[in-house]
Amino acid sequence: MKAITALGFILALTINKVEAKPFVLACEPEWQSLALEIGGELIKVDSATHGQQNPHFIRVKPSLMSKIRRADLIVCSGADLEVGWLPLLLRNGNKAVQAGQPGHLLISDYVTNIEIPDVVDRSLGDIHPQGNPHVHLDPQIILEAAALIEARLSLIDPNNAGTYKNNLTSFNSRWNAALENWIIAAEPLAGRSVITYHKSFSYLLKFLGMNTLTSLEERPGIPPSARHLATVVSIIEKTPPLAVITSPFDPEGPNKWVVKKTGVRVITLPFTIGGSSEVTDLFKLYDRTIELLLN
Repeated sequence: MKAITALGFILALTINKVEAKPFVLACEPEWQSLALEIGGELIKVDSATHGQQNPHFIRVKPSLMSKIRRADLIVCSGADLEVGWLPLLLRNGNKAVQAGQPGHLLISDYVTNIEIPDVVDRSLGDIHPQGNPHVHLDPQIILEAAALIEARLSLIDPNNAGTYKNNLTSFNSRWNAALENWIIAAEPLAGRSVITYHKSFSYLLKFLGMNTLTSLEERPGIPPSARHLATVVSIIEKTPPLAVITSPFDPEGPNKWVVKKTGVRVITLPFTIGGSSEVTDLFKLYDRTIELLLN
């Protein structure tokens, strides 16, 4: 009887292991959304951050520790975007998601990054030696990232590799159709100039053919000085931009000061999924972003 009971227990564990859905922990909401496009109902997915949160700075709570211990795959932007918290999280993660494993995917490691600094010096601010990490705001990179996620899910869950491949094909078709529409809709933006708070939108502006006059941050990650803001005001007066563009988590003080001095328009772009209430997936992220810039 004991032998039968033990055998039943082992069989139950085996069945549960086979039937368990792969758990994907995304560092940012954009990768959670993309993983869902590829994995669909075959996976479980969660995000370590939300759309109103600066992904550079988060607190690693026990609930997040618990999630990474259960994760089969982590998907993050990389390029040191998460350097302030991901290493701590990984120290508490299981072997499957450590660097070098199929369950460890940093998108920036596999795409062409922009704004790679010639000099790495912390006195210059919160610079990223591998380049700008906000790669999700280039729609071409989204296609590359989708293929990367499909490949990793197929390695982790080979029994469902065919479905992941089909989901990727479907996503690529829908994304390319949307991309054509975005390119046409955004034509009036080409050549226009903006001022940013942080270099959060560099990939987006490059895709749209827009220019950055300057940033409200004098150095990345460091609040702007009064002297620098005065310089920004001078630039606005000489070369009026389309707008100052910010993200939901950028501080409002510098924007308000510049608006008071110049009357320049400020546009808060959603930046990622959940950055505004209507942005519930990657398609809506680009739809809303281009709509805001045009209006």
